Amino acid sequence: MFIDDNFIGDPKWTRELLKEIKPLKLKWNAAVTSNIVDMPKLLDEMKDSGCESLFIGFESINSKSIDCVHKVQNSVSRYEKLVEEIHKRGIMINASFVFGLDEDTVSVFKDTLEWIVKNKIETVTSHILTPYPGTKLYSSLLEENRIVDYNLSNYNTAHVVYKPKNMTAEELYKGYLWIYKEVYTFKNIIKRLPRAKKQWIPFLAFNLFYRKFGKFTEALCDIVSFKNIGRFFRWLSYSIK
Repeated sequence: MFIDDNFIGDPKWTRELLKEIKPLKLKWNAAVTSNIVDMPKLLDEMKDSGCESLFIGFESINSKSIDCVHKVQNSVSRYEKLVEEIHKRGIMINASFVFGLDEDTVSVFKDTLEWIVKNKIETVTSHILTPYPGTKLYSSLLEENRIVDYNLSNYNTAHVVYKPKNMTAEELYKGYLWIYKEVYTFKNIIKRLPRAKKQWIPFLAFNLFYRKFGKFTEALCDIVSFKNIGRFFRWLSYSIK
């Protein structure tokens, strides 16, 4: 196993690797950027070599929010085309979203949920915008006197550590929890069921895991801090042989 935060960053290298992977008949997943929509032949090669799922940082379905973070490869107007191209090849999508960008209002949670369900996104990972120290975002928010929490153990994309611009911190946190719960309700799991029946088993397995794991971590977080959760899982990883 290896980690690459953008598997298509160098398409020539990707193609060379796919040629080596294909004879192995492996089933694999990868992280790619949204401009994969412009590489249909590469998508074909990925599918032919065993790709089953792609993690994509959509970040937001609000074009103004995308503009404010300068993620130039993301084009909200082409998101549905992107999803269509991936799905028609029988590849599932793990979509990542960030909430709390300066152009976000409380409506972003409901709008994003509707988009996720409409486009039958298989799994979703949500994050609260987190201004890590040392970044331009942190410096900007610090200058605007919007940093409210300096405890680094809370800088984990699951806590609100700054003052959002167009909603309260409580609205952001509750919205973040709400969309996660709503995506993984049984009703919305069924609505997002893939059209290809052969994908039903992995789809349901992933969704039920996300549903159960989300409930577990939420309950655990009411008892201990995220810092202690990290210590626990680190200990667990060393204990399992």
